[in-house]
Amino acid sequence: MKEIFSTKIFPEGYIPEVHASTVLKVDDNKLLCAFFGGTEEGRDDVEIYLSSFDGENWTLPQIVASADNVPCWNPVLFAHDGKISLYYKVGKPIPNWHTMVKDSFDGGKTWSEARELVPGDIGGRGPVKNKAILLKNGNLCAPASVETEDEWDAFTDISCDGGITWEKSELVPFDHKTADGRGIIQPTLWESEDKLYMLIRSSESRVMKSVSTDGGKTWARAEKTQLLHNNSGIDCTQLPGGDVLVVHNPVEACWGDRNIISYAITHDNAQSFDEGVVIEQSDDTEAEFSYPAVINDGKYIYLTYTHNRKNIMFRIFEI
Repeated sequence: MKEIFSTKIFPEGYIPEVHASTVLKVDDNKLLCAFFGGTEEGRDDVEIYLSSFDGENWTLPQIVASADNVPCWNPVLFAHDGKISLYYKVGKPIPNWHTMVKDSFDGGKTWSEARELVPGDIGGRGPVKNKAILLKNGNLCAPASVETEDEWDAFTDISCDGGITWEKSELVPFDHKTADGRGIIQPTLWESEDKLYMLIRSSESRVMKSVSTDGGKTWARAEKTQLLHNNSGIDCTQLPGGDVLVVHNPVEACWGDRNIISYAITHDNAQSFDEGVVIEQSDDTEAEFSYPAVINDGKYIYLTYTHNRKNIMFRIFEI
């Protein structure tokens, strides 16, 4: 792959702190990027911001979603059936958050009023950090997880009616008794032939994986991959031909440094990976390049990630 473009999304200082971006291609000439921002993650003034890209420049981010005196978290953009949906979490602390959704029918220019994705839900349904995918059977499948004070678990949410209603899968089997930390959260998905695959953020110093043979209703026991992992966000995108590109922090330590971000490619659905390629690295252990969001359109790969909590970095690679 060859990098052909990179830029930060907004002028330094425009927002005090930002994190957890999501990126979506709207048409040949437009991308959207959303992220949360405010004085600090988890503070009551944290809101969801949205910016658009015209092929050369990003617009100044504008607030697109907020909640009164409650922080917002982890936006996810997804396009389906002529509309764009923006999912995001609201709540404090994290175990008590719930998922809200807004829709746009004009490419992200205007948005509907926010509504609960699953009325009455506590804990967070729907996509928790990474994008949903459209399965070959027509269902939508969202990578989800739940966090308590002691344990983390991953699952998927499935919609058979275009995102109106959602059905929660069984939890991905994970042995908490032998785990080094809290567990697994924030999966990322792809479909290959008749199986659905998941890579998962974990507390086990490795990116973990699971597979489903029934469209995401049930999952095999989570297993470690060879990818080193620091218990931070990951994401993947399926390339033309079926290979899968994964972006992660290759640091072998739970809650390890985030001062290096790289990508690796698997040709066999996460059984093995090519040697990783560094995207950005710093000698400063306090630097942070984290929480990637990655998509592709068959010709280009579009990547966003947190840059030192002060900006969102945007990069384009030619496949």
